Amino acid sequence: MVDRAPAAITGLRANAADVLQAWGLDRDSDQSFAVVLVLTELVTNAGRHGRPCLGLIDAEMWLDGDRVVVTVMDGTSEGPVARDAGSGDESGRGLRLISAYAEVSGYEPYRGGKRVWAVIGPDPAPGEGCLLLAPPDPLRSAV
Repeated sequence: MVDRAPAAITGLRANAADVLQAWGLDRDSDQSFAVVLVLTELVTNAGRHGRPCLGLIDAEMWLDGDRVVVTVMDGTSEGPVARDAGSGDESGRGLRLISAYAEVSGYEPYRGGKRVWAVIGPDPAPGEGCLLLAPPDPLRSAV
């Protein structure tokens, strides 16, 4: 569980980097960078748009071979919507960043809300991507 307060994101980043290192991923690798970025973007979005219960956001990550799966649950069933942020906008780029670094991402209904997920491979590279509607069992079929 992560506090939705923006100040909690700093601790989340440090904790995620520590966990990835404990799993054997180089702290300075592109994959570690991408995982931490995707996780913090998903948690930030859940905090802003997802009606977290008691101000807490449920987030998980695990290894599946050489890929890292990140999931974040929130209290609204409304799907994520990518925005076209202008050069002067301070927000609105999160989903595009996620789709750029994740091999695949999506969302599904979960306990009255939704679970948003992303799979980050060993060689993430920013590029064009899109947020996908989840297949029937996204966490198993996507990896």
